[in-house]
Formats: sequence, C-alpha cells, structure tokens
Amino acid sequence: MNTKILIYCIFIMLFPMTAQADMILNKSIIYFESDSPNREDLEIQNAGTDPLYIQVTPKIVNNPGTHKQAREIYDNPKQAGLLVSPNKLVVPPNGRKLLRFVNLNPNPEQEKVYRVSITPVVGELSAKSTGVKIMIGYEVLVIVHPVDGHIDLTHQRSGNKLTLSNQGTQNVLLRKGTQCPEGTDDESQCHQLPGKRLYPGNTWSVDLETDQAVTYFLSQGKEHSVRVFD
Repeated sequence: MNTKILIYCIFIMLFPMTAQADMILNKSIIYFESDSPNREDLEIQNAGTDPLYIQVTPKIVNNPGTHKQAREIYDNPKQAGLLVSPNKLVVPPNGRKLLRFVNLNPNPEQEKVYRVSITPVVGELSAKSTGVKIMIGYEVLVIVHPVDGHIDLTHQRSGNKLTLSNQGTQNVLLRKGTQCPEGTDDESQCHQLPGKRLYPGNTWSVDLETDQAVTYFLSQGKEHSVRVFD
C-alpha cells in the first residue's frame, strides 16, 4: 500500500472511557493522467463519536526513489503544480467531508510526485486523569504523469539476483512477484518476492530463491499487465 500511516501518541488529560474519532479515506493514491480530469476529490469519513479536526499539508517529492529524495512543503500551489483544498477541515461524528485535489500543471514534461499529509489535531480537552491518546494520520500519494509518459523496464540477472531499471518517463509499480516451478499451478509451491515502485531513472535489485523465471504484475497508473523475466 502506498498510503503512509502516521501515528501520533499525544499525552493529554482524558477520561478513562473517552470517545475516539476514527478517520477513513476512500483512496490512497491519486493519478492525474493525460486523458483524465484535472481535479479529483478524496472523501474523508469520521467513523468515531468525536469531531475530527484535520490539518492538510501537501509536499512535493524531489528525486523520488533515490538517495537524494526529499519532501518539500510548499506555500505556492501554482508554482508547485498541485492545489489541495481546504488545508483545514472538521468532520462531524459519523460524517463525511471532501478534500479536493487540482492539477495546475497538466501534462508536464517530467513526472511530478507529491505526498499529502492528512493528520488529526487535538482541540481543547480537559479531564481529571492523565492518559495517552493515539492519533492516526495518513499520507496520500499523488502522481502527475508526463506528456507521452511510458516505462522502459530493463533487467539483468546475475546469479540469484535480479536487477530492474526504469529508463522511461513514468513510474511503474511492481507487485505480486513470484518464482514458480515450471508447469505448476500450485501457488503454494511458488516463492513470493517483494514489490517496489520504480520511478524514472530508478534501479532496484531483488534476491531470488532459485534460478527460475520471475513473474511480476506491473501497474502503470490505472493500467495493469504481467511481465516475465527469464
């Protein structure tokens, strides 16, 4: 899953049986593709019995997937290319609110990657005993595909190691990797391999259990395919 969960342990004055606000998002990734609308809404649901106060913080991801990767909070949506509104909202108990994402730079020359933190904040509380309240927040991944975006996935095998490189202009998510004995339909005989999102220019190596062929499901935005690496 590409949604990053943020957990906050906040020491406050609580009653032992205080109600709790529970945040639920209806999606974890937002793609802006060349043929898609330039805006999309994310629904935030409060499944708890307390009002849910939320702070929204968008960040642009520079050099994604590399050792130079850095997330930068921005104040100028027009310059950054992504507007997220509102930046603060209150979701009533058992209620829903919409968070709007607007792509201000459709079809950029290079792929754009953002992380948007959606975190609960604590209002004024008072009680006669001390306790701990755990607040759970999320980070939503936002990807804007470039003009004529494509992947160019190359591979090399050296012993029991598979190295994959994305030489294209668009990221690809590798998931459900397996190595299965030839001719078998029994999944219990297959070795499960880790997944990875490869951004343009990224290289990644995975250790293999055997010298058999490797199968991965590839997701490119909303398109999916299967690739076998011999």
